Amino acid sequence: MRIHRQVHFETVQDKIQKRERELKEQIEALEAKNAELQRQLREARDALADAMVGRRESSKPNHAAGPSIDPVEISSNHDDKKGAETHEPTVASTALGSTKRGAKKPQQRSARKPAPPQNPWIILPSPVKQSIKPREMVKGDLINTFMEETFSQLPPALTGSRYLSTYWLPRVENLDVGKPGFLEEMEASKKWILPLPVMDWAQVPYMFIPIHGYFHWSLMVVRIFTITPSHRQVRVYHLDSHPGIHLTNRVGTPVLTWLEHTIQGLGEPIKLAKSNVVKQVNTYDCGVHVMAHTRSLIQLDEKLGWKLATNNIKYLVKVADVKQLRNEILAKVSGA
Repeated sequence: MRIHRQVHFETVQDKIQKRERELKEQIEALEAKNAELQRQLREARDALADAMVGRRESSKPNHAAGPSIDPVEISSNHDDKKGAETHEPTVASTALGSTKRGAKKPQQRSARKPAPPQNPWIILPSPVKQSIKPREMVKGDLINTFMEETFSQLPPALTGSRYLSTYWLPRVENLDVGKPGFLEEMEASKKWILPLPVMDWAQVPYMFIPIHGYFHWSLMVVRIFTITPSHRQVRVYHLDSHPGIHLTNRVGTPVLTWLEHTIQGLGEPIKLAKSNVVKQVNTYDCGVHVMAHTRSLIQLDEKLGWKLATNNIKYLVKVADVKQLRNEILAKVSGA
C-alpha cells in the first residue's frame, strides 16, 4: 500500500512538473510574440510619424533651387533713314547677343514665384483638426505642430532648447536595459529630438517632453546645467493637471532611463520633482494644459529656472487661459 501511494505521488508530481514546463514554454512563446508585436508597432508608428514629417516638409517652399531669373526681353527697331537694306536690331539687357531683323521675338515668360508656405495647421489630417474642438481630447500631431511653432521663436535664455515629439515615448517606454537591441533603439529614438539634433549638450538649457498614457496628457520639463563638459546636473519637473493618472515616478522611469543613456557627462543622478499646477476642470483639457504651460513657461525667459526650482508656477496658467488657447488653435486649423 505504501509503495502504491509513493508511485501515485510521484506520478502526480511528474504531471505537475510537466504542466509547469508546458506553461513556462507557453509564457516564453507569448513573450517572444509580444516582443515581435511591439517591434512591429514601433515600426508602424515610426512610418506614420515619418509620413507626417514628410507631408509637413513637402508643404514648405524649396529655397535650394536658387533665385529665379527674370526672362530676357528682346526688342528690335530700325532707322528709317538708312533704307530698307540697313536694319540694326537693338538688344536690351540680354546675354543672347544680336538678332536679325525679322527674327521671331521670343515670348516673354513671367518669372516663376515660389509657392507660399502652407499653414502647418491647415495641412493636418481632419481627425487631428477635429480634436481641438470643444470637449475633445487633442491628438499628438496637434501638440507636435504647436511645439514646432512655439520653438521657432525662443527667448534668449531658452535659445538652443529642444522638445521631444509625441512619437518618442512609445518608442522607449517598454525598452529593457538588459535586453538585446536596447542601445540600437535608444540611438534610433534620438531622431525625435526636435527641432534639431543635439550636437553639444552644453548648448541645450531645457527640453520639453509631452507625455501621453492612460488617455491623459502631462508635461515634463528637463533643465540641464552644464558645469563642465564632463559634469552636468539634470533636473526633471513633472507638470500634471490631473494628478494621480500619471504618477510622477511611473512615467518618469522611461524618461530618466533615456536621459541617463543620452546626455553625456552626467555628474550625478538625475532628480525628478513634481510641480504644482492648476488642475483641469474636466476630463478632456489635459492636452491643452500641456500646450498652455509650454507657452507660459517659455515666456518666463530667464525666470524659468527659478520658477521651476522653487515650485512657483501653480497660478502661471489659469482655466481661462486654457479655454482661450483652445479657441486660438481652433481658429488656426480652420484657416481663420
